[in-house]
Amino acid sequence: MTKNSETLQSSNRNPFGTIPSHTAQQWRGAPEERLLTASKVVRAVLAVTYLSMFAAGSASAAGNGSVSGLITDSSGAVIPGATITLTNTSQGTVLTAVSDLQGLYSLPSLPVAHYDLTVELAGFKTEKRSNIAIDADEKLRIDVKLEVGEQSETVTVNGTLSEVHVEKVSTQLGEVVSAENMTTLSLNGRSYTDLLPIQPGITPISTMKPNSIIMAGVTGAIEPSGELNPGNVSINGQRESANGFVVNGGSVQEHMNGGTSIVPNLDSIAEFRVLTNNFDSEYGNYNGGIINVVTKSGSDKYHGDAFEFLRATPLDSKGYFSDTTASFNQNQFGGTLGGPIMRSKLYFFSDYQGTRTRQGIETGLISVPSAANRGGNLGDIASSLTGVVNGSYWANLLSQRLGYEVNPGEPYYVPGCVSPTQCVLPNATIPTRAWSSPAQHLLQYIPTPNAGPGQFSTSAQDQVVRDDKSAFRLDANSRLGLVSGYYFIDDYRLDNPYPVQQGGASVPGFNALTLGRAQLYALGATTVLGPTLVNEAHFSYMRNANQIGHPLGGKGVSVASQGFVTGPGTPGIVVQNPALEGVENVVFNSFAMGVTTTGTDQVNNTWHYSDTVSKVSGAHTMKFGGQFHNDQVNLVPNAVFNGSFIFSGTETGSDYADFLLGIPSNYIQSYGSTFLLRNNYLGAFAQDSWRARSNLTVNYGVRWDIITPWWEKNNNIQTIVAGQQSKVYPHSPAGLVFPTDAGIPKSLSPTRWKNFSPRLGIAYSPSATNGFMGKLLGDQESSIRVGFGRFYTAFQGLSAGIMYAVPPYGYNYLSPAPPLFDRPFITAADGTDNVQRYPLSPAPIDASAKHPYPNLDFSPFIPVNADPFFYHDNQTPYADDYMFSFQRELAMNLVLSASYVGNRGHNILVAQQANPGNPALCLSVSQPNQVAPGSPTCGPFAENGVFTRADGTVINSTRDVLGPNFGTVTAQKTIGKSRYDALELNLRHQGQSRGFLLGYTLAKSMDTGSNLGEQVHPFDVNRTYAVSSWDMRHNFVASYNTEIPFARVFGRTNAFTTGWSISGTTRFASGFPVTLYNTGDTSLLGTFGNGVNNDLLDTPDYTPGCDLKINHNPAKGSAFNTDCFSVPALGTLGDAPRRFFYGPGIENTDLALIKDVPVSDAKSLQFRIEAFNVFNKAQFYGPASVDGTIQSPTFGEIVGAADPRLIQIAMKFRF
Repeated sequence: MTKNSETLQSSNRNPFGTIPSHTAQQWRGAPEERLLTASKVVRAVLAVTYLSMFAAGSASAAGNGSVSGLITDSSGAVIPGATITLTNTSQGTVLTAVSDLQGLYSLPSLPVAHYDLTVELAGFKTEKRSNIAIDADEKLRIDVKLEVGEQSETVTVNGTLSEVHVEKVSTQLGEVVSAENMTTLSLNGRSYTDLLPIQPGITPISTMKPNSIIMAGVTGAIEPSGELNPGNVSINGQRESANGFVVNGGSVQEHMNGGTSIVPNLDSIAEFRVLTNNFDSEYGNYNGGIINVVTKSGSDKYHGDAFEFLRATPLDSKGYFSDTTASFNQNQFGGTLGGPIMRSKLYFFSDYQGTRTRQGIETGLISVPSAANRGGNLGDIASSLTGVVNGSYWANLLSQRLGYEVNPGEPYYVPGCVSPTQCVLPNATIPTRAWSSPAQHLLQYIPTPNAGPGQFSTSAQDQVVRDDKSAFRLDANSRLGLVSGYYFIDDYRLDNPYPVQQGGASVPGFNALTLGRAQLYALGATTVLGPTLVNEAHFSYMRNANQIGHPLGGKGVSVASQGFVTGPGTPGIVVQNPALEGVENVVFNSFAMGVTTTGTDQVNNTWHYSDTVSKVSGAHTMKFGGQFHNDQVNLVPNAVFNGSFIFSGTETGSDYADFLLGIPSNYIQSYGSTFLLRNNYLGAFAQDSWRARSNLTVNYGVRWDIITPWWEKNNNIQTIVAGQQSKVYPHSPAGLVFPTDAGIPKSLSPTRWKNFSPRLGIAYSPSATNGFMGKLLGDQESSIRVGFGRFYTAFQGLSAGIMYAVPPYGYNYLSPAPPLFDRPFITAADGTDNVQRYPLSPAPIDASAKHPYPNLDFSPFIPVNADPFFYHDNQTPYADDYMFSFQRELAMNLVLSASYVGNRGHNILVAQQANPGNPALCLSVSQPNQVAPGSPTCGPFAENGVFTRADGTVINSTRDVLGPNFGTVTAQKTIGKSRYDALELNLRHQGQSRGFLLGYTLAKSMDTGSNLGEQVHPFDVNRTYAVSSWDMRHNFVASYNTEIPFARVFGRTNAFTTGWSISGTTRFASGFPVTLYNTGDTSLLGTFGNGVNNDLLDTPDYTPGCDLKINHNPAKGSAFNTDCFSVPALGTLGDAPRRFFYGPGIENTDLALIKDVPVSDAKSLQFRIEAFNVFNKAQFYGPASVDGTIQSPTFGEIVGAADPRLIQIAMKFRF
């Protein structure tokens, strides 16, 4: 027998079942160009599947596992020629291998299942090991010592569980969660994504806030099934959008913001694994984690379940900020069924789950005008009235309204002012005659206080969800090998009372509707091509179609009836979309009101193909392959068609006073056309797992990632190259360039072809039997693993999706200076008419350097206020990961892991103002004596204004980098960096009657920007380097389940005392950092993106050494000492880091009490009661639970609370 004589054969190979011949009804609302008919989908799926059966090309990870090992005799001598047989216990599939001259064997590409392993050779007793669980991405090592004897004699070892063992082969970090654990633990919503954080290195919740994931009409995250967790969590310090999601070998990522589009019925999932660090070279395109989900298959016996989970208001407790219990009624019902169609040949598994939810949503504590404020008396907020009258035009308007003279530069209020000769607003009162017309009409939509002076809170508004999901899977044996087909569909409807993520209201009365349908077709085949050669191919098509945030509440109220001037040719509001006309969107420092402004129709399509070839050669198990996917995101955005106002207190110092007087900080109105985003990814890899010695494995490989930036199908995107004149549109302002212009590819930035990623991991299992080292290491009962890898990551679709409103394909009007409320195209200070820009003419769709548009007039678009554009010379983001891990088996089925995990992120995509204001220039015309009579003075949010010096010199905008043809222009550049270092401890046990997983993480995460909404300094990116938004210094989590021994306690075994168990999850964690904001633009840099949704760069000033007096109990006052912070002097940025101290942490326990009642040998009933936050502890750990905005009336206060105790009861019938 030669060294390569090892054989690998398969009997009872698996089939491919026909996928349903129909596709879902075409999603309404999208252009026909974007829709794929049912026949096209099925023909394409079948054609690619046929080809994949014979392909031996590139690969992506599909979640299969492997088994390898060494066969020896009792003396330790290797045994060649032993036959190893692996039998799938549920389907009867048999795989065999023969040990080589070194006694080694390997069985690669094994589907997730339970197996029996048999080793036999003449002259030795046959050894059999039962119930071996092969998990997703598992590399299981099973060494066998054969005893001399008759082959007919059998030595049996039962209960070998792969979940709890020392890793001696794999150098990947990450845990597997089995079906039993998933369905045993209490889950509020029955989503597997809620279990991602039960292992170390993963933050428990997302820190994404609405203003970090939405940009001017393009919605980022789409929650699966209407309300489930999309999995946007930080894994080992990487961005929350940097994770890859795979279901049955198919990519299911939602490309705008990187979460999952598909969440299968929990009872249909066999298991999922989260790879968190140093994964093998077969994985690429993501530098966060890889989440690999495998659904259940049919077996030789019919099996399944039926269930209903019920929640009702009387079972729940009231929230911390609510006087009453929020209503909550939910029914989740469904079942599964699997079994044989042809025994040992063809199997099926199907499932369905329905969800009906009506839940009162708590607003938290919101600062609103007090009763006195609503009448114009601002005495209780008089200290905020620090502004002075800006401009003669505005002074004249105030004089006309008030009936007495008001002069530019006059203070609105000074302490003790009781006369118009002392200030503009004596007694800090704005008489109703001075109120703007829109304020008089819109005040009725602002809620009145109900939770104390100037405070509002309610849970009376219901969120209503209807969701139906189902799936069907076929698995079997064929001449082509183990083949499977999977189809999933999920229809949902969400009525959201507070559609903040779509630029909507945070107060009652403005609900919005979202409709969605997610589908997945996934096909796979594992084919034995020779004695030591296996091919694994996968093809999938994922479609996620959504109509997001279409307003219901607040519609039907004409803009004209609200006191606004309206119509084309006027300086008022032109209603571009009558179907969305309603109460105007108005944003204050602490709340927003009005109809949604950034809803969208969005369709995601992903075509994904992968292939892996595994080759066994002696001590080497090699893999080669790659993957390709084509991604599409088709958008029909709302685009703030009917306008939005922002009140930040720019004029008077108080946002509410500015509202009454009618002088907002900004007005934004946009137009955008259909946007068809495209992206391709191609990756290839080579990998070898080399068993260098019996206790030493080296995993090494390299990956090549070809990651293209997103492009638009019709080239309807643009970028800025200072000084370059476009050939596509010769009359566009110099600097604004388009695809096909010189040096500008269709993706704006070139594809990088040299993204090679080395991967290296070493697993060493030391052996010591005596002394201290024997106690520490044991006799091959421990492992030491080290690893390094480079991981490139894709650009999220949001990087292109926010560029839609740039001329000539759209237009984003941002008032150059504070405008009038009723006539937002008029500058309040000097009365300048900025010219009505709407409606716009339709944009070209076929422009290029070969087909230019030389006569297109750009003057209506000047100054260009560009939504964030993709920089023309971006690099591919990547992270270098490091890992050192020690594992020790402490007892049978009890393993301790201690790991150092670190990474360094490079070329991270961040937002940077490309045309900042010049603070010194603004300060030179900021005082009345510095400007000519009638000229406005420069100040916050006036970077786009026109000023005349006292000597007659005219300043056209203080934005002097790109010149006066451009306003606020944000660039997306790969200039960011990050750093993560962590100690991660893990203790896992799984026994017959109990099990637990304990995890602790001590970590620190730093970056220059945690998402695309956080701006970096326009001249020094390192100035914004601070702790990440998800930085959680301490994080302990325990998940557990155990039988309750009532029979032993009571000394009786009967139907009542048996079948009881309890399971739960407990977490103790420090809080997230508080993010500090200064929304007043006191830096005069104008670092806002589109004026609505981007975070400003500005922060407050911090007094060095000041005692922050951190407090995590709102009953005891503010969360921190607000006296430590102040508004910076005009023209300065603020010296406080964006984040440097922390808010309240987590102390939470969820429990489930379970009673199993046997009905027969194969049937049982399960009753369960689940409690979330079982001890009803008030917790304030959300990402925005502490108000860090210095201009806000609630600055420093804890304004949001997590859910109180919630109770769920359930019944499940299993067979």
